Amino acid sequence: MYVYNADRNDSKKNNFVLKHLGISPVSAAERVEGMFAHQKICSIRPDLLVDVHDRSGVVIKTKTLEQHLVDFCNYAKQFHISEYLFQPKRPLRLVDLWEDDPIGSAGPMVVDPNEVPISKGREIKSIFYPFSGVIYPQEVYSKMSRKEIKRIKKSYSHNAIFKEEMGKRKARSKAIGEDFNQAQYQEIVWLDLTLKLRTWALSEGYDSFVYSNIKEGDGEDTFITLLPEQLKSTGNAFKFLEEKYLKEMPLAIQEMVNSYHDCSFELIHHALWGQKNPID
Repeated sequence: MYVYNADRNDSKKNNFVLKHLGISPVSAAERVEGMFAHQKICSIRPDLLVDVHDRSGVVIKTKTLEQHLVDFCNYAKQFHISEYLFQPKRPLRLVDLWEDDPIGSAGPMVVDPNEVPISKGREIKSIFYPFSGVIYPQEVYSKMSRKEIKRIKKSYSHNAIFKEEMGKRKARSKAIGEDFNQAQYQEIVWLDLTLKLRTWALSEGYDSFVYSNIKEGDGEDTFITLLPEQLKSTGNAFKFLEEKYLKEMPLAIQEMVNSYHDCSFELIHHALWGQKNPID
């Protein structure tokens, strides 16, 4: 099958493990917008001015829609959507509970209970012990000491996958203005559990994960690779067309905003695509 991923233009394609791949390029394009939107909390007003909020919801800056779209363009131009050939043989279905964090942050309920027998469900629970549900940062700090977490990090000192994923998390943390010196402790635990779940899945004969991606791609299946040689590039790619975007999107977004005129506040997805198909 053909699958798609939003790759940075300067990325080195030397590690395909834990890569999320949609079955259409739409989810990849929506992922780019989602990563941009996650950096700052923004809202579009009825007069089409864009308010930027701090984490408590206070407006700290206001800019025009045009400037906001230019900012998005400058971000989106850093990516292209690559097409790959992928032939999963035995994917394990997960439940998307991890938001924008590593899979391990979802806790033991990340594996669809209908996918595994009860005995295997107990094994999964043991992987995530002492956590029993979604693992929020405050739960990490209440159940594990920094000393324990530092030992976990040290155990991965020669693990290339762990190092690469931690690098991605550090870059994300910087982009959203988060203090990574503090956030690294939850990230270490989440990645440790992600890699332990990967190891368990491979030992059980699974070669990939799959989940229904509600936030991107309108619920289509997204696959996650578990092995380094599972993808083959077709050489095809989608490029972001800045000129076309800036020509068409202001009107599309205005129409979208007008359609919500009866709402005092509405949380919507894919606003910067005007809630339209970004591949059209």
